[in-house]
Amino acid sequence: MLNDPRVLRLFELLIDKNIPGIEPVFAPGRGSWVSYPAVETELGADADYSMLLLEDLSRLGYLSKRFHDKVLFCPACNSQDLKLNTVCPKCHSAHLERQRVLEHKNCGYVGTEPEFAKSGSRACPKCRVELVLVGSDYTNRGLRYRCLDCETVVESPDEKWACRSCHRDYAKGEVRELVMYSYLLDQAQISKLRVDRIPKARVREFLTREGYDIQESVQTTGKSGAEHRIDLLATKRSGPLEHRIVVGFSSAESAVDSEEVIKLYAKGYDVSAQDIIMIASPKLSDDGRQFASHYHIRVYSAEELDRLDIQLPVPA
Repeated sequence: MLNDPRVLRLFELLIDKNIPGIEPVFAPGRGSWVSYPAVETELGADADYSMLLLEDLSRLGYLSKRFHDKVLFCPACNSQDLKLNTVCPKCHSAHLERQRVLEHKNCGYVGTEPEFAKSGSRACPKCRVELVLVGSDYTNRGLRYRCLDCETVVESPDEKWACRSCHRDYAKGEVRELVMYSYLLDQAQISKLRVDRIPKARVREFLTREGYDIQESVQTTGKSGAEHRIDLLATKRSGPLEHRIVVGFSSAESAVDSEEVIKLYAKGYDVSAQDIIMIASPKLSDDGRQFASHYHIRVYSAEELDRLDIQLPVPA
């Protein structure tokens, strides 16, 4: 998968633009109901392929899958413009009021708080005894819903969804629900890609565009008879003439040293390369640059690859 230039281009885009993650949008009518515009635009792919690709990259550890949002929408018209209504389970009226329920401890009468109200004090509506102290005279039994149309008191009213777009009503479990996920770049994996795969993909793409045949991680024998493993060998032929480029990719914690430059030059010279290019990550040391200049090696950091758009010699 990571040899696919479209996938590498996607990673390159996210890194270059410093995009922390890939976010979804709700896409009614599509097979998956979710769209990832950044992926679809960059890869020229449809929504289903893009979602499967992100799942695979997450499974492989290059992306981290995170909960993004939950979308509720109308099963008839796909609108998200929904309103949740609470209704009386007996008469289905929405004319409900949340009230506290009290219980008189002596006579056991249970009713809503307004029933116990009497001229700024509380009194039991059944036995008329004044209630002074909660816990001693009466008990607070919590909040309930009272229907102001039929006087029914319930702990939990029914819930119904109303679609403001098509004016349909649905029971609580009838609306459609979609969980959407975003995908975040895993920095440890991306650091590896930044050093190796993405720079290599960009160089390969450039040289292919310039008409070179590319061999990657190739084992070849030099004039001296020595075996060399070359990161990227680019060859362009014109009749009996051939132009050969050796590209090496080197990385170090702080700076690539001169020894890597000398090794690369030895490979290039032994395989008769007319040009040698080094991609150094994060950069090449000062003495390394002196050696590179002496050996006429073109050096780029991973961040300087845009400068790779140079005129290369064409075989006469």
